[in-house]
Amino acid sequence: MELIAALAGGVFAAGIILVIVGLRRVPVRQSRRARRRVPKVATIPLALALGAAVIVFWLTGWPVAAFAAGAAVLLLPRVLSGREVARRIARLEAIETWIRQLADALSGSAGIEEALAISARNAPEPIAAEVAALARRLALRVPADSALRAFADELDDLVGDMAAASLILAAESRGRGLREVLLGLARTIGMDVSAQREVEAERSRHRTTARWVIGALLGYTGFALLNQQYVAPFGSFFGQLVLAGVAGLYAVTFWWIHRLGSAPETDRFLNEEATG
Repeated sequence: MELIAALAGGVFAAGIILVIVGLRRVPVRQSRRARRRVPKVATIPLALALGAAVIVFWLTGWPVAAFAAGAAVLLLPRVLSGREVARRIARLEAIETWIRQLADALSGSAGIEEALAISARNAPEPIAAEVAALARRLALRVPADSALRAFADELDDLVGDMAAASLILAAESRGRGLREVLLGLARTIGMDVSAQREVEAERSRHRTTARWVIGALLGYTGFALLNQQYVAPFGSFFGQLVLAGVAGLYAVTFWWIHRLGSAPETDRFLNEEATG
């Protein structure tokens, strides 16, 4: 009977977690890079969340606690991690370096397509795959406008749109003044990277606060599991409602901390939604 109850609680928690995943806002159109990441992102954290929900229900018999544990395992890594911001800053630095390489190649009287092919040989690692794909398209005689728009779509960033748009305009005007435009764009990106690093240092303090709060909460949870009489009132129906309210307050707090520690999304202008 205990095993059946545990499985029932796990199924209950799984259903609610799946509802949360289904209600999360998903962009209408994702880049190909984002679509390639979907299977891994969707399966591994969800499996861990379901496992945590089943274990907590088996230990406590409380469906609210099982749901809270599953939701925490599914969502808290996003609150605590600054990996995505660090990745974006690294890509911005790579775009800046690549633009300077293009400007240097253009100063040697190379044409735009030749300069792009040269830059693909030693492009910075964070954008090496995208630059190589751009060079292949141009080598296959894909029109420069289409190749650069595909390049911007793969970068999936406002700064990538700015670089691609500059190159599209230069291709239409046969590259007149492109070197100066690229150097100016590189300087702008460099200032943006410096500003984002300062902002990220401030945001990391909020994530550190969240880690301390979670550590304290885990300590209290361990104490509660070892002292069943202390937490026995939570086993009643009214106790489950109170526990749901407490969990909801923690969820709102962590959401707020996540908002403080997250960079605002920037809208692109060189994609199909913006131009269609």
